[in-house]
Amino acid sequence: MSLGVRVRNTNTAAATLVTGGTGLIGGEVILEVSRQGRRVKALVRAASEAQARERLLTRLEKSPHYRFDLLEGIDVVAGDTAQEMFGTSAGALGALDTIIHCAANTQFSDMQDEEVWNTNVRGARHLVGLAQAAAPDARIVFVSTSSVVTAPERSCLHEDAAFAGHENTYTRSKREAEAIVQAGGLETIILRPSIVLSRGFSDRAMARSILWAVPIMAELGEVPIDPDAFIDLVPVDFVAKAIVRMAFKPTLRHTVYHVSAGAGANRFSELSDAVQRINPDLRPIRAVGRHARVVNRAQKRLMRPLSSYLPFLNASVRYANDRLVAELGLVALPAPAVSYVPDLVGFISVKEALQEMYQP
Repeated sequence: MSLGVRVRNTNTAAATLVTGGTGLIGGEVILEVSRQGRRVKALVRAASEAQARERLLTRLEKSPHYRFDLLEGIDVVAGDTAQEMFGTSAGALGALDTIIHCAANTQFSDMQDEEVWNTNVRGARHLVGLAQAAAPDARIVFVSTSSVVTAPERSCLHEDAAFAGHENTYTRSKREAEAIVQAGGLETIILRPSIVLSRGFSDRAMARSILWAVPIMAELGEVPIDPDAFIDLVPVDFVAKAIVRMAFKPTLRHTVYHVSAGAGANRFSELSDAVQRINPDLRPIRAVGRHARVVNRAQKRLMRPLSSYLPFLNASVRYANDRLVAELGLVALPAPAVSYVPDLVGFISVKEALQEMYQP
């Protein structure tokens, strides 16, 4: 929904609260806020502040953008977004002019329905309650996902498109969470990244959290994916910078923005060809169309974990980033996925992929 130009009043003495700081996006957002010389309150789920600091530092040190001096601008708060007031208090948080809510359960299969729903939907309710009680004038930046909409298929979708298309517990929970924060009576900006990857990281676990699927596809040889399907991928450094720039931009024209590759998204065949060129030891992946049938028992075993992803991949949607470009200029155009996905895949052995695909 467009509400026209919104002008923001900032309090230079106030801090920015960031949730989900031990995750891929949240950790980079914390570093980016600190790099801009702003004070950060990093909410970390932990039993104590000491444990919270240890968990956050472990995550931040994995980043290629980590610098020791950036820690001076970061205060760690032990809490839990699944609890009212995030398990903390207004006094512990101090003055806030911005809240960037990155915390989420991103489990993409329907194996943990209740956990996903509780984290994402209950967390949104607690976000609204905390802001209303402790920071009613703060700007709320809610990090959602572009996959709340996947229809009409084979199109470039804009932010005003109605919720439609293939869904799972994760995307349904994000739809509900968006509705909750929009109804909270607060200044709320919803940012919807597409599929986010750990470009620049040498951490193997972060690489395989999504890309474990690629070595599995190579083991299958043939996969039921349309070769010309567009896959909208973005690197985490681009996403974090976009989130922070939008969080502090004085004027904004809209309340919902894609953080996406848009027209620059690559087709599946382009990505698989690039992966094969850089990783020649990996078996070639042959995309044989979404309606192909898998009959071999061993193939069915490998296909089962992939089944959660296939409808989203075959939707072949791109997410228009015109709004983001209008706000931020050409910096809102990410590098093409073919330039970094092959290197990330190189971090993942077939053995690791097989172990990862059965993680809950």
